[in-house]
Amino acid sequence: MRFQFSVEELREIVQPTHVTGNFQGNITRIASLQEAKIGALSFLANPKYARDVATSQASLLLLPENFDCVPIANQVIFFCENPSIALAKICQHIEKLNVQEIPAEIHSSAIIHPTAQLARNISIGAHVVIGEGVTIGENTVIGAGTIIERHVSLGHDVKIFPHVSVMSFSKIGSYVTLHSGVVIGSDGFGFEEVDGRHKKIPQIGNVILEDYVDIGAHTTIDRARFASTIIGQGTKIDNLVQIGHNVRIGKNCIIVAQVGIAGSTTIGNNVTIGGQVGIAGHLHIADGTQIGAQSGVTKDTQPHSVLLGSPAASYKEAVRQFASLAKLPEILKKIKKMPSNDFNG
Repeated sequence: MRFQFSVEELREIVQPTHVTGNFQGNITRIASLQEAKIGALSFLANPKYARDVATSQASLLLLPENFDCVPIANQVIFFCENPSIALAKICQHIEKLNVQEIPAEIHSSAIIHPTAQLARNISIGAHVVIGEGVTIGENTVIGAGTIIERHVSLGHDVKIFPHVSVMSFSKIGSYVTLHSGVVIGSDGFGFEEVDGRHKKIPQIGNVILEDYVDIGAHTTIDRARFASTIIGQGTKIDNLVQIGHNVRIGKNCIIVAQVGIAGSTTIGNNVTIGGQVGIAGHLHIADGTQIGAQSGVTKDTQPHSVLLGSPAASYKEAVRQFASLAKLPEILKKIKKMPSNDFNG
C-alpha cells in the first residue's frame, strides 16, 4: 500500500512516551529491521530480533520504552509502551488512505427474499443470496457470492467477505468479521451405528457468534445437534479451523490455524490454542488455558494451565519428556554394547 508521512505526523498518530534522534524526510514504507533503508519505518516487538536494532538503517524505529539504543545519523526513535500497537495505529491510517470505501448499495444480481429485513446503509455484493426471514443490521457489508440462508440474523457493522455461507437459523452478533470461504452452521458430524452401518443423526440446532468475533478464511463451525454451538464475545479464530457441533467457546479466546475441536467440548474465557492443536470431544478447557502448537488434548484442564505435547501434558512435564526422548539414541547405543548376560540376571 502506498503512503507518505512526515515524522511529526507519525508522532501525532503514535503518541510515543519519548523521542530521540532526527530525520527530516518522509516515511514511505514499512520494513523489517534487517531490510529497512532510508525512508523506511521498522519496529521491535519480539526480543528475538533485538540484536538487529543497532545495525538497522530504518529512518524511524518504534522501540520499547526500556530499550537501550542510540539513534544513528538521520534516524529517529519513538519509544513506545507497545511498539506493535503503535505500528497498528499507523497501519490503520494507511488503510484509510488506500482502501476504497464500499458504497452502501445492493447489486442488481443479488437475490433477496421479500421477507428479509434490511436496515439502512447496507452493502450487498454481486450474486449474493439472502433467504426467507433474514434480518440484517445497519452498516453491514456482504461480499460477492455469499449465501445467507433462512432466518439468519446479522447484527450491525458486520463485515462478510466474498463466498461465505451462513446456514439457516444462525445468529451473528455485531462487529463480527467473516473472511472468505467461512461456513457458519454447517451440518454437525453426528452418526450412530445401526445394524453395522453409520446412521445420520439430524442436527437441528444452530450457531451463535457473539459480538466482536473474527472468523478466518475457510473455517467451519458446525451447528449443534439440538441447542447451539456458541463462539463468545471477542474471540478470534484463524484460518482453516474446524469447530464441531455443540462446542461452546468463551470470551476473548485466540484459536490459531488448523485447530480441530471435537463436538460438545467447552472452552473457557481467555484461552489460547496454538496451531494444529487437536482437542477431543466432551472436554472442559478451563479459563486461561494455554495450549502449545500441535498438542493433542485428551483430558480436562485446570485454570491457567500451560500444556504441550501429544498427549498434552503440563509444560514442565512435556519439556522433561522431550529431553528424555533426545537421550534415547545414546541410551540404545549403550544397551547394545552391554553383554547379553546382563539381561539374564
